[in-house]
Amino acid sequence: CREQQVYFHVDAAQSLGKLPIALTALPVDLMSFSAHKCYGPKGIGALYVRRRPKVQIAAQIHGGGHERGMRSGTLPTHQIVGFGEACELAGQSLKEEAARLRGYTELLWEEVSRLDDVHLNGHLTQRVPGIINISFGGVDGESLVMGLHDIAISTGSACTSASMEPSYVLTALGRSAELAHAGLRFSAGRFTSEEDIRFAAQRVIETVKTLREVRQAG
Repeated sequence: CREQQVYFHVDAAQSLGKLPIALTALPVDLMSFSAHKCYGPKGIGALYVRRRPKVQIAAQIHGGGHERGMRSGTLPTHQIVGFGEACELAGQSLKEEAARLRGYTELLWEEVSRLDDVHLNGHLTQRVPGIINISFGGVDGESLVMGLHDIAISTGSACTSASMEPSYVLTALGRSAELAHAGLRFSAGRFTSEEDIRFAAQRVIETVKTLREVRQAG
């Protein structure tokens, strides 16, 4: 990018608090973060701007010259403190929490993969800890979500969960439109327990079996 004088920006919202980030070792020019992704307050984020060689960015909000003239406006002190505290807490148990969440997603996959025609979307271990996407053949994704009303779950990605179109990411991975529609995104977090994972797996298995039976009967 630098050879072509193009800035390299990374949206690291999902990585904050889950993966180690060493900005001095990464060849990026800009990197953005969001506090609520690591249990911080909503409504605040951070932008890393490389200093050497310096990245020139234009101010989008003008006025009092806050934040070195890049974003004017009264600083939300309480949110800044909350963001910093959330990052500090996440950093204290980063490795342990990542291992725990990775174990939960592996356990979930181990349980639901007992079903036939179940597909893991993406790599089992080379993923953000605590997030896993699984497609279930022979069922409609929306019907499956409705059947799992006692579990907080979603189809597609968080950014496109309101769209009725199949996930372009899953279709790019080679999934058919039907399997892409039947892809569910499971997320485990700081307050998730092994009991929660086993309950979710059992409910998924029961609901998939029921929906397949209904479909075959119809």
